[in-house]
Amino acid sequence: MNFRTRLLIVVAVMIVVSVFLSSAITYVSAKRHLESAAKRQMEQTVALIAKQSQIGLERFKMDMELLAESHLVRDVTRSPKNETLVREMNLHFLDIVRKNNVYTSINLIDRDAWCIASSYPDRIGYSPMRQMVATRPDFKAAIAGQGTISQVILSHGTGRPIIAISVPVREDGRVMAVVRCTLDLDNINDHFLTPQETILGGKAYVYDPWLDMNLPKGWVVPNVIRSKPYMRPDIPDLPELATSRSGIINYSTRSGRRLAAFLKTSDPEFLFVVERPLRDVLAPIETMGKVTLATLVVMLFVITVAVFRMANPLLRKLEGCMTFVRNIETGILDRRLEAKGTDEITGLARGLNTMAQSLEESRNALEEAERLYRGLFENAVEGIFVTDLEGTVLNANPAFASLLGYGSPAEVVGRNVSRYYSSTRRNRLLDTLDARGTVKNFEVLFHRCDGSQRMGSIYARADKNEKGKIFRIQGILDDITEQREIEKERRRAEDAELRSVQAKLEALRYQINPHFLFNVLNSLSALARISSRQTDQLIQQLSRYLRSTISSSESGFVPLSQEMGTIESYLNIEKVRFEDDLMVNIDLPSQAMDVRVPELILQPVVENAVKYGTKTSDLPLKITIEGSLTDDRLLLLKVTNTGHWVSTKDGGRTRKGVGIENLRKRLSLIYADQYLFRTEEDGGLVRVVLGVPLETEIRQTRSQA
Repeated sequence: MNFRTRLLIVVAVMIVVSVFLSSAITYVSAKRHLESAAKRQMEQTVALIAKQSQIGLERFKMDMELLAESHLVRDVTRSPKNETLVREMNLHFLDIVRKNNVYTSINLIDRDAWCIASSYPDRIGYSPMRQMVATRPDFKAAIAGQGTISQVILSHGTGRPIIAISVPVREDGRVMAVVRCTLDLDNINDHFLTPQETILGGKAYVYDPWLDMNLPKGWVVPNVIRSKPYMRPDIPDLPELATSRSGIINYSTRSGRRLAAFLKTSDPEFLFVVERPLRDVLAPIETMGKVTLATLVVMLFVITVAVFRMANPLLRKLEGCMTFVRNIETGILDRRLEAKGTDEITGLARGLNTMAQSLEESRNALEEAERLYRGLFENAVEGIFVTDLEGTVLNANPAFASLLGYGSPAEVVGRNVSRYYSSTRRNRLLDTLDARGTVKNFEVLFHRCDGSQRMGSIYARADKNEKGKIFRIQGILDDITEQREIEKERRRAEDAELRSVQAKLEALRYQINPHFLFNVLNSLSALARISSRQTDQLIQQLSRYLRSTISSSESGFVPLSQEMGTIESYLNIEKVRFEDDLMVNIDLPSQAMDVRVPELILQPVVENAVKYGTKTSDLPLKITIEGSLTDDRLLLLKVTNTGHWVSTKDGGRTRKGVGIENLRKRLSLIYADQYLFRTEEDGGLVRVVLGVPLETEIRQTRSQA
């Protein structure tokens, strides 16, 4: 055997061994990477599908809550014997079931678990159904006032696994009935999970492998809903499914080995599984064995012709394949091998290119789904946030950052929400979430980063672990500051109007009373004997005074001149009564007479001056009414009388009269903190000082809003 032959044989053996070893290494490495990448993809897929399914079930629950609040449902609840209403309700339920392929049935059930309306009228008054529904935890929770999504349960009506959604129907705060819909497990899989097969690859299921499919002994499935038998997924009951919350399982079926990722959710507990045949996972490298064998044959044939000319190019191609596999392992999927030619190494390159293409498409599909979710999250107008149990912000959208006064979510993430509102309210929120799981319309007073205060309303949901402990809180924050301010202003205006009416009634009560009229009539009787002219004047003054106190302005404001006309009429009447024992001095600038003031603003002050001044002052009683316009645009009014304050006792405390207190409250309601009111006593003089803004028209408009 010559050297050439020996060299050819040695080189051939070396090439054969090298090609075999390289192909084997490439195959093992690619197989390991494919399995690893497939596992990561399937774990991401099952998590995404579980999240989307939970969101979908929550949407169905919200649909049932809206249905429970409809007038038709409430009418049927109140009148379950009204056949016309029940028939209309049945048709409405049936229409919803037909339009939504997920619902199996929708039923309206009273507190005693009797069906009073249904998409399948045969269920109305059906006693076995009542016995079954009455034991369901979801029905009991709804009767207690909490909307619930059940775990996977066996329907005694169809003999198939279902998920039940039960929501309360309330009337005056009391749960009167329950709207309960059932969703067939196969329909849920078809609605939520089947569409994901073309997007993410693999077969997806939600099911309960430990569900007891045995009906009670002697039970006959009623012919209420006809349906095909339920076929459970061909997945064995492996120990990992019972002991782990998530993971990867590898098992055998009649059709071959399969790889599956599973995830269990809580509250309620569902098991989501995404599976793929192992041959599909390894499809890009299945032909490597055949390619390797063909390569060996071709290489042995080519060696006899040009062993040295082919060795170098083949080695370069193999090196390129190894580099390509390493790139795939590091996540670089956008590169491709040059696959020109028909040799074995080129076939390997095509196989690797096919594998990389498949992985890249799968990754792009996942990224597109993530972008869609992120777009909804980022563009929401409500402030959306996610925090841990301690209150650290894990995620937030731009709207939430804006509510707190920040320019971007990055400035909020990592901060603790307790710095923005009181720990007492946060503890109350956590207690409610721990008890109910969700909170709606929870009002908080929160601080923005610039220190300003806003009123907010929180909708929040607690995510709990297997032990029922909260580990994450997701929620929405709405700013309701303007809404509350509008409500507060409206209540303040209404209260101001009420105080005005009360002041008028108080004036009437004080002035049109037997004692006052008795004094005036006595004065009239005395004057009638002396002077008919003075009698006539007194009658005119009394008429003018009564007319001014009874009549009222629509706005509640009158010019100061009109208010002083009422005061002068009152003082003229009292002057007849007290004669020289009453001395009055009025000093008001003419430019102040057109200023609009609240009706009867001086009436209680002047009455007190007369009533209590005559009791505490040496006669004659002196009363002075003064006015001026200040530089800060206030109308300043002073009522001074000789005498002392007369206080009343209230539970051991000394306080001023009711009329004065009502006047103070009226001024506060009309002018907020932009008015002046004080009382003084000095050297035998009692003085009440009032100051009101000149811009009364503006405040008048606000009080009428």
